[in-house]
Amino acid sequence: MPIDLLQWWDRLPYVGTKGEAVAPRVIPLKLDVPTLRVRNRHKQEKLQPPPDSWKDLNKYPTELLRKIDGYLQRVNTEKMRNSKRMAWIEHALQYACPAMRKIYSEHYKSEALPESHARREGLMAAIAVCSQLAVGYKRQLNEDFALPDARYARVRPRVRHHAVRILELLRMEQRLRAMRYQKLSEKSWQDCHQIFFALSQCEDIDEQRLSLNCLQVLLDSSANESTRRMPIMTSLNLVYLSIQFNGLFNISALLCQKLHVIDAQIASVIDSITIIPDHGKKLGRGKLLIYHGQDCPPYFKRQDEIQRKKQLAWLKARGEFCMGEALSSEYKLRAVIVDIAPLDAILMKEHQRLLARFESQDFIEDVKAKGAKNKYNTVADQDDLANLLTIDAMCDGLQLKQRKEDREYILGQKVLYVYNGFMSVYKLLVDMATEKTNENSELASDNDLRDALAGRSALIAADLQDNEFGQWFVVDKSKGGVHIKTRESEFTTALFIGQVVAFAYSREELARPVLGYVVRLRRSLSKEIEVTIRILSKTVVATAVQNDFLTQNDMALPAIVLENDDMSGRRLMLHHSHRLSSGTLVKTELDQQQTEIISEMLKIQREFVVYSLLEKS
Repeated sequence: MPIDLLQWWDRLPYVGTKGEAVAPRVIPLKLDVPTLRVRNRHKQEKLQPPPDSWKDLNKYPTELLRKIDGYLQRVNTEKMRNSKRMAWIEHALQYACPAMRKIYSEHYKSEALPESHARREGLMAAIAVCSQLAVGYKRQLNEDFALPDARYARVRPRVRHHAVRILELLRMEQRLRAMRYQKLSEKSWQDCHQIFFALSQCEDIDEQRLSLNCLQVLLDSSANESTRRMPIMTSLNLVYLSIQFNGLFNISALLCQKLHVIDAQIASVIDSITIIPDHGKKLGRGKLLIYHGQDCPPYFKRQDEIQRKKQLAWLKARGEFCMGEALSSEYKLRAVIVDIAPLDAILMKEHQRLLARFESQDFIEDVKAKGAKNKYNTVADQDDLANLLTIDAMCDGLQLKQRKEDREYILGQKVLYVYNGFMSVYKLLVDMATEKTNENSELASDNDLRDALAGRSALIAADLQDNEFGQWFVVDKSKGGVHIKTRESEFTTALFIGQVVAFAYSREELARPVLGYVVRLRRSLSKEIEVTIRILSKTVVATAVQNDFLTQNDMALPAIVLENDDMSGRRLMLHHSHRLSSGTLVKTELDQQQTEIISEMLKIQREFVVYSLLEKS
């Protein structure tokens, strides 16, 4: 009978430094991994070590990542020695990191909708490899954490190393998914929280380790190449908090090229962020709550009853407690509180600084004066706007949000007619005004064609057999906005967060369209794009605006007046490149010329700015 060396090893006493002991591991760890299967010896070749041919694919990162993904799928599901599996996974990681960095560097500045074939395939391959690499580390971490104390004490360095690697890979996946308007899955969030809770009870979560250099913070900085590629140190605590904040900030709704701004802001204050055990009391301002095994980012309000039921069901599915504990009302929730007040304070300060500079008359005039002569200044102005919007979104992400209006879910296939883009919306409003005073049949037929195309998100069908290609379908609507979707293709209309849109629920209603802007995009796995539009006004009219300078030069700016339909007063929308400072006297051409004063900037987005208007006394 062969000797079971593992049982013999378990019986050996643990001999460590004086007074050293393994902390109790009360919280179990059971991460989501696929079931192992036995290789079919007759139908499937024996899995070999990573091939040398990967070296030849260094110039083709997408193809290399596809090969690595296929290889890791077998490594993670076939029975083999753990040492062999981890050696092959570590080997694959060394090839995957440079390839993922190339994919990220090549596509993080490009638009995500419509998405090019190369961008889609590259990011999907990188996301798949991140997931497969994490699975390998998860399987080993599951087994190590379940060892008896005597054996666990000998693998503690490996446990800490693998835990950090898993969170780093989750953070990479989170970043790559954000570039495609996607979020981490619920299982990924559960694994993330499980690792932190389990490791924090028995290991040093602040231990510094060399970080993977796939998606560094400094990609878009002014530092030289050698500085940007320098390895940095990290810890389990830092990576975990970074994942939480990226989830709170909803980075999928931000410009990809500005995600480094989030990293820089978090890095500047992360040492001041504290995590304490849950005290069970009401949460104060600047406090977040995280439950063990929850499937989403942190909460701003207590969810004790909901989370208790979820945790019990979750533990029951894993067989980690007896039925008596399930029926007990004394089951204790595992949760921690995160104090984000330092981050909130530094973001508010940075937001005020950027906004004050952005609204200053000197800055506006300087941009206009230089912009006509130097293309760089126009780019710099857009960069300033992107920085402001990024910080604004981060400030917004740290505030509790509650739905004010009930949603009305739409049954059936209700089509929406959508015009997107400031000038497209402006021209629509001008055409509507012209059509009311002009009964030209040729003009009417042109408008019929224009309105018919407004019901489509793509002018060309990707699949000629699809009768409903590119139509906008309403999912739900409320007083404050509408949620729509369409089937995505390479011909889908270009959309981005902060874009002006005008829409109506029928072609007849396009005579008086609703004005709004895109606040959220989401790409589902079923090749559908979901778009959330926030309403700005239901009564709008196109106009031309002049100030003293424009009048003297016989020029005018295209503008849209938002009428007083919600007791908020008349407002003026301009393209963001046509900003005016507060106190400017402007003339608007409506039924008759009016002189009004720009009072204050109410809203600014990537494509437009909205001011409040005051009548000149």
